[in-house]
Amino acid sequence: MIPEHFEDIRSYLDEEIPSAMEYFINDETSISMAKLVLPDKSDDEIKALLRSIQTTDEFQHIMMTRFVKLIVSTTMKGVETQGFNLLDKKKAYLFTGNHRDITLDAFILQMHMLENGLETCNIAFGDNLILNKTIEIFSKSNKMFKVLRSQNVRELAQNSQHLSDYIRYLIRNNKSVWIAQRNGRTKDGNDKTDHGLISMFSMSGDRQNLVPNLAELNITPIATSYEYEPCAMMKARESYIKERDGVYVKKPMEDMDSIISGIRKKKGTMSIVICPTITYDDLKPFEGADKHEIVTAVANMIDERIYANYRLYPNNYIANDWLSGTSTYKKFYTQEEKDTFKAYCDKIFSKLYEELGSEAEKRFTEILLGIYAIPVENKLHR
Repeated sequence: MIPEHFEDIRSYLDEEIPSAMEYFINDETSISMAKLVLPDKSDDEIKALLRSIQTTDEFQHIMMTRFVKLIVSTTMKGVETQGFNLLDKKKAYLFTGNHRDITLDAFILQMHMLENGLETCNIAFGDNLILNKTIEIFSKSNKMFKVLRSQNVRELAQNSQHLSDYIRYLIRNNKSVWIAQRNGRTKDGNDKTDHGLISMFSMSGDRQNLVPNLAELNITPIATSYEYEPCAMMKARESYIKERDGVYVKKPMEDMDSIISGIRKKKGTMSIVICPTITYDDLKPFEGADKHEIVTAVANMIDERIYANYRLYPNNYIANDWLSGTSTYKKFYTQEEKDTFKAYCDKIFSKLYEELGSEAEKRFTEILLGIYAIPVENKLHR
């Protein structure tokens, strides 16, 4: 049994799945969503299928795998994977990924873990995204656990300790975890690990000996790349308004709009690379160093491994040349690819200029192109 003090953030146990399925059976929205995944089945057949699901693994095999395959087949050219062979089926890992899409990064990772004969991981999921009871039950059925948002410094310390304790509990019980390398998604294309995240990891375990403390977690970076960013327009818009006004206030249900947009938008090819795990041997040179130095070293290792394994597509090189006004990377793309990417950008520009005005043109263009261009600098000039 999971300790009671994790009750507020944990995902469901297998014995809680039947009642979760009963909720879906009696929820019209859930049945409508299930029909998208199972269009050839009647409502009664869907309900019977849901009632047959008894464990979280069965929920993922029967429902989530179909859902993810549907997204891939209808919105992507395909998913390229690498590094799953590096994983030991008997070990648990703390996957720390560059976060590009609210749900797809982790969901598609889960599907490929199943396809590689690996147990799926527990997914860290911000409680700001749990917008209603249906989403909460769905997430808890899908091995997702809450990251509690903090209102003040005291809450931040308490919630960080609680999250750190839970992550280490899962790892020690041979359950892998996925968490983003920073708070929220990358908005500007610059995949940089938040040092505070590494400090949070170290809050549990032996706090006096941070090298073995962090080595125990088997921190494993994941590099996720999209040919076309699922929510590039929304990210660029948010970044521009925040820069212009000093603050960005999300509208009600805006996160849900981002989730839906990420699912529906065309994404081209996606790449997922499991990077080498950060081992005790990697960290051993920092034995005896102070906390800041160790935390910085781990963050840098994550960044370097993600940058090295990030997949650059023609769009990345085109955006970098466009932004710099050069043709430095012209050998990496064709004129047809350049025209296609320009048409994609122009469509976004026309929508946003109508809302933001012509004065936004120069800076908004820089922000949107930066989402694609910055990874080139990170990978090739690190």
